Amino acid sequence: MSIIRNDTQVALNDLHVALKHSADHYREAGEFLQDGEVSAFCEQAAADRDQLAGLVEQVIRESGQLPSVPDQDRETGEQLLERLESLFSADETREVLQNRLDIEQQLLATLDEPEMAALDKQHAELKARCRNSVTEAIRSLKQRIG
Repeated sequence: MSIIRNDTQVALNDLHVALKHSADHYREAGEFLQDGEVSAFCEQAAADRDQLAGLVEQVIRESGQLPSVPDQDRETGEQLLERLESLFSADETREVLQNRLDIEQQLLATLDEPEMAALDKQHAELKARCRNSVTEAIRSLKQRIG
């Protein structure tokens, strides 16, 4: 394992962290919400993101590196803030879904960043799969928000 990472390894690690971060927040939303249908959607989205993160992790490990993980303290703070915001919202479920939509749009923007172009040569299919997952989540969230 090398301490220095190439552009592809950096992009893979950034993608892995973003996917794990997304999965953790979906899981938290699914546990928090009282709406059974929306909770099930969030839990399924978390499972899908975990699966994608697992694929990215496998590629990282095959390159001889260890995957980075999200900062747990930061995630805990973000999740607490999201819960408080939704508790003071007129529509708790809508607020949580809007937060998820905002994060999905940020994740889509991350996939379009120049740094992620390093994945286009060897890992274009994996990147496309992630993009499709995010795009589908955005579509589904918009539909649920109305």
